[in-house]
Amino acid sequence: MMSLIQSKTFKAVAIICLCIIAVVASVQTSGLTRAVIELLAFGGLIALALAKPYIQQEINEEE
Repeated sequence: MMSLIQSKTFKAVAIICLCIIAVVASVQTSGLTRAVIELLAFGGLIALALAKPYIQQEINEEE
């Protein structure tokens, strides 16, 4: 499960989805509902940005 969360594809899809959620919330809602949805979406974006980067390790077969 952790490898899925740390994969490049998952992060890219999650970032796009969170941005779409924030834009839709801005257009379709107002007031406190809008603020809460945008706060959660941008909080998710920050969490993804600060998450451990995806690092692919090379395997040395010469050893």
